[in-house]
Amino acid sequence: MDFTALRYFFEAAQTGSIRQAAEHVHVAPSAISRQIAKLEHEVGARLLERRANGVRLTPAGELLAAQLQITMRDLSRIRGQINELKGLRRGQVVVHCIEGLVEGFLTTALKKFNRAHPDITFQITVGSTDSIIDALVKDEADIGIAMNAQSRPEIASIGGWPEPLQAVISLNHPLANRKSLSLNELRAYPVVLPDRSFGVRRLVERNLLKTSQPLSIAVTTNSIMATLSVARQGIAWTLMPPFAVGRDIAGGTISAIPLEDSDLEPALVEICMHRVRRLPLAATTFLQTLLRELPPGSWTAGGLSDEHEATEAELAMDRQAYP
Repeated sequence: MDFTALRYFFEAAQTGSIRQAAEHVHVAPSAISRQIAKLEHEVGARLLERRANGVRLTPAGELLAAQLQITMRDLSRIRGQINELKGLRRGQVVVHCIEGLVEGFLTTALKKFNRAHPDITFQITVGSTDSIIDALVKDEADIGIAMNAQSRPEIASIGGWPEPLQAVISLNHPLANRKSLSLNELRAYPVVLPDRSFGVRRLVERNLLKTSQPLSIAVTTNSIMATLSVARQGIAWTLMPPFAVGRDIAGGTISAIPLEDSDLEPALVEICMHRVRRLPLAATTFLQTLLRELPPGSWTAGGLSDEHEATEAELAMDRQAYP
């Protein structure tokens, strides 16, 4: 099969649009259409259905697109390995991260890494814990930073740290001036929580199993930012670890109050990767950078295996650039 035709088809499948695919590869839409028609003739099946608002994959197209996604990832990985053999400092690191750690932990590590390796590019995707773990399992991410992830045999936790849950409430809330609070006191007020694809939601529910009364959930959302916005406006309160509200606390826009309940399970931040995948050198080195940025009270899995360790020369450069 012609690689150009496969590439053009893959772009159309990814974007759902002939026009957008043409923009991505810098050719005319007619060239995309011709190559896809050629590919359809070669495989003897329709691959795309043309619609007024774009294109949709046929069953045959779904099969081919799924295989091409694996092939494209493998080609990207091989290109990175060839660059390493040539001594080039190029590559891309794909990180999927929960919202609360993008500003602070992740970007601090990114800044330090960039000083030593300015030619390495990053693709950072913010999502829920479940979406992060799924991306690792599907090899769509090199590194995942999640919270209270459900155990998966394909996933290894490389390091992390615990943080206690706190009551996050508006500055105008009746309980805003308290030094500490119990869950029983908070039950009288409505709560906002992320949906169950977020590790913090499952953590809250596990902790509630230790008590006898449920919370009054007024709002459910698929965004940590939206959760905090609802709490900030005084519509409802929420439960979050300190790292998720650091910016709000520093800006004096919200109140985070420790909980008195001594038996509550803490939030657990985890740096994860696919257990058997060999990361490119750029991703491996950035993983080492993240581990050096872990806060006090953190843990690591005892270092990476030999297969995943960056070269000593690479790590020495990192240490020299930013001790």
